[in-house]
Amino acid sequence: MFEHPVIDVALGLIFFYVTLSLVASAAQEWVASFFGLRSTNLEEGIKRLVGDKYAKAVYAHPLIKNLSRKDKLPSYIAPETLSTVVLEVLAKNEDGKSFVSLKADEVRDLIAKLPQGAGGDVADKKDDDDLAAVLTALVTDGEKAAIELQENLASWFDEGMTRISGWYKRKVKAIIFGISAVVVILTNASTIHVAEELWTNEALRTEIAAQATVAAGKEGVTELEGTNLDSLKSFPIGWKEPSFSANIAAFFTGAEWFKSIIGWLITIAAMSLGAPFWFDLLGKVANLKGTGGKASEKPKKTEEGST
Repeated sequence: MFEHPVIDVALGLIFFYVTLSLVASAAQEWVASFFGLRSTNLEEGIKRLVGDKYAKAVYAHPLIKNLSRKDKLPSYIAPETLSTVVLEVLAKNEDGKSFVSLKADEVRDLIAKLPQGAGGDVADKKDDDDLAAVLTALVTDGEKAAIELQENLASWFDEGMTRISGWYKRKVKAIIFGISAVVVILTNASTIHVAEELWTNEALRTEIAAQATVAAGKEGVTELEGTNLDSLKSFPIGWKEPSFSANIAAFFTGAEWFKSIIGWLITIAAMSLGAPFWFDLLGKVANLKGTGGKASEKPKKTEEGST
């Protein structure tokens, strides 16, 4: 549809951001897995929801303990499972009975007899008060108090899990930003430099635009994860020989340092938006050019008797 160097440069830069974002995302996933960030974030969230004392008992319960792997805490617990375990822990601590065996009046008595900050330090008292207040608000007056409390508590935990997920996403953004900064500096991935090279080097521009068009035709950004490092080699980035330290010294004594820093910052900011964002934009620009985009779905077969 449109054939212009500006379109090809845009395709190249967007493909550049997709590729770098995939590298940063892969590094972030490795960091998260190595340090168990998801499970740690979940544990912190559960402690905030039920308190440290009850959180320890929850994680020691077989239903939760069996979700762990090789001394690693689970990274996800279903709200229904968490609700069941918390109520079982409370019932066993109070009367030694299983919560599922309690009748409606016994459930309400259990909630009424929960320790209201008795014993322990100030933090323990606050935890007890908070959980008791939550259960008091969620328990009902009917004959189905046990079932309804379990369902209401699961819904409350579901809302809590949403907040916990939000905490993790904010942590991930901070980690990706840091990883992006390291990747960009190590590879000297300046947006300004790449854009200049794409604009002045027609052969390079054509080659990368062709790669970007092929990438835009993929079904999803995950299909590019295995080729991101190979794709990165096509771009005019990196430090010249003989050594990284020598290049850094030359960089700060040269006249181009300010433009390079601005180029780095643009690249880092672009990477922080994530590969899915740039992949979607890549498809739109490829369609604008009229040579890319995902393959259209096959036409559905007409029903018998239809025209």
